[in-house]
Amino acid sequence: MLNSIKTHFLHKSLSSKRSILAEESVGDKVGILYNDDIADKYQLEQLVEKNFKINSEDISFLGFSRHRYDKVEKPEYVFTTKDFTLFGKPKSKAIDEFLKTNYKLLFNYFGKDELCLEVLALLTEAKLKVGFQEANERVNDLILNVDSKNLDFFKESSKYIKQII
Repeated sequence: MLNSIKTHFLHKSLSSKRSILAEESVGDKVGILYNDDIADKYQLEQLVEKNFKINSEDISFLGFSRHRYDKVEKPEYVFTTKDFTLFGKPKSKAIDEFLKTNYKLLFNYFGKDELCLEVLALLTEAKLKVGFQEANERVNDLILNVDSKNLDFFKESSKYIKQII
């Protein structure tokens, strides 16, 4: 659980920042922010590759875990609340690497009450940010009315995204 000071500053940064739009020099990279305690990175990767015809090297993942990596070494693509300073600023190599890329698409594959993921979604530069209806509406450009546990998210979103981009 986040301590109250860190939670305060994360909420503050979420409410004070506006969504960052990527500039014209956007590559073909796709970013996926997800809850690693619920979703499987490799399954998400297969779904994106299948529905968007994208190679795995063009997909960047950043997963958030609340409790899974207390006693074992966490993978490089996963962060925890310990990867934020007391004042709500990211302080991990994984987060820095993810944020320095301008994405064509950013999939916010998480539901409600995911404060750390919401803050990173706002900080990430992307031409189009896609997420669930139950998530914070400020972090997404395109919101789909699909249950966050439904893996058809990528199939449904591909229908709309192919028309937009």
